[in-house]
Amino acid sequence: MIDDWFAPLRGLIDVAHIERTVRLLVVGGGRVGLSFIHTAIAHGVRWVRVIEPDWTESRNYASGFPEAAVGSRKIDFLREHLLRYSSRISFEGASVRLTTASMEPFLSWLPRSSHVALFLDSFEVASALARMAYRQCPCLYAAVFENGRTGEAAWSLGGQTPCLESTVRLSEKRGARGGQTALVDVLSTVNVSVRQLLGLALAGRRGFELFAPFVRPRFPLAVVVNRPGGFAETGSPDMPSGVRLVEVVDVNGRGPTCPTCAGYRP
Repeated sequence: MIDDWFAPLRGLIDVAHIERTVRLLVVGGGRVGLSFIHTAIAHGVRWVRVIEPDWTESRNYASGFPEAAVGSRKIDFLREHLLRYSSRISFEGASVRLTTASMEPFLSWLPRSSHVALFLDSFEVASALARMAYRQCPCLYAAVFENGRTGEAAWSLGGQTPCLESTVRLSEKRGARGGQTALVDVLSTVNVSVRQLLGLALAGRRGFELFAPFVRPRFPLAVVVNRPGGFAETGSPDMPSGVRLVEVVDVNGRGPTCPTCAGYRP
């Protein structure tokens, strides 16, 4: 059971607090989303709601979906898979494709959620969902880019950071420099996004200092590139990744002026 594998963490962070208070709403259960959910549960999360519209295909083997799951809905595999790890997990899922015009059941689940995590190919949809969550709870966004060299993990919270759309717009140019050819380790991006989740969940409690650098309001965006020498090292020895925390301000040192997050000031 996953509860036993990560028992040593109970001496480092306030896992009991995470179990009691974190109610995680996830949109996107593909490779990044599935790894994130696994790691979040390993750190104590026990209330999970997932929206994932796709069916499992043979090309999903590398994403953690077994051959036996081919032809089934990913959300059904996730439900069986997670409840097999721990019967204490409260799980609900929906096989629905969200759009900017159709956001159910996201809007219905949002008031009961303490944290939102978005793992979507469409940034337009992700930013629309993040706008809905901005005044209610912390919202995480993580992606590995098609250039195969860069990933990012951003977070937003009303009044403390810009909204997700402004974070990406105001941040420095994304992407790796120097023509690296190795793929970014997906787990590196997941690692950073989980650190953001735990920092937000543990603020002011035991263990917060382990994750605080990733959730300081001036640095809501972490860019992950496959090169050493960043803010922190993450990833496997054969595929080292560097993490750069990006300060989100405009050229004049001011915050955004968009309708969603105009009240934020750096």
